Amino acid sequence: MQKDWLFIEEDHICNFRAAGVLIRNDRMFMQREKDGTECALPGGHVSFGETAAQALIREYKEETGADILCGRLLWVEETFWKWGERDAHTITFYFLISLQDDADIPDGVAASQKDNCNVLLEWVALNKLPDLTVYPSFLAEKVKDISDHIEHFVRYE
Repeated sequence: MQKDWLFIEEDHICNFRAAGVLIRNDRMFMQREKDGTECALPGGHVSFGETAAQALIREYKEETGADILCGRLLWVEETFWKWGERDAHTITFYFLISLQDDADIPDGVAASQKDNCNVLLEWVALNKLPDLTVYPSFLAEKVKDISDHIEHFVRYE
């Protein structure tokens, strides 16, 4: 098993992630902690020797059981934040994705993540995103009108 592209030092952490934007019937497939209110896109760490798209395909299968097709790269985000007491720098690639078989994740499904029972996977109406706490923070605005070119965001939390 390859190691994740995750560097942890005494005072800082640097990591590389990939996440998928899956939209169907004016809803986006998202994850949140079972008792939480913050939503995020499914995905995970890229492993050494793995492309971001390969990582996303692997992570989606591990988390949802679904096979996906990676479409085009939508956004690249650099986030500077606190991970516990450490300064963290996360680079995330966001891909537009589709399911190989829509039956793998039916409409209206709300189920536990396959590899973490504390995380709920669910379809969220796009018009509800502005009322929720979503990560990345630009998601609710950008998903309404996805650009034809790759966009780069830098956030400081």
